[in-house]
Amino acid sequence: MSMRLCVFVVIATILGIAANGCSTKAETSQTENPKPMTNTTEEIQKATVTIDGGKYTPNVITVDRGKPVELTFKGGQELGCGGTVVFKSLNQSKEVESGKSVTFAFTPDQAGEIPFTCGMEMYDGKVVVK
Repeated sequence: MSMRLCVFVVIATILGIAANGCSTKAETSQTENPKPMTNTTEEIQKATVTIDGGKYTPNVITVDRGKPVELTFKGGQELGCGGTVVFKSLNQSKEVESGKSVTFAFTPDQAGEIPFTCGMEMYDGKVVVK
């Protein structure tokens, strides 16, 4: 009997998190003005993306091909499913918590777009490589 209760509690918790976590997205993602990366003397292109209120801000980042990139994702108060950041084409994903940050480092070798999403693909953004 207690095993059934445990299974019920686990399922109810998962459903509650899924329903609450991603329901904060009130509108479809809109492309913001691309934010150029800041360069340091070492030529590492850096940018910070805030995850809050059902979206990434900024959700478009422009970088130069062949130069190292460091993207820092900062967790806001309303993370929802945005607590998991996924770069499928880079085969990378990381968890971020409210008030904390995670950084992705890569060097794009060709022009194009590198999309990033939350774990449920409800939040979206992209890195535009020129």
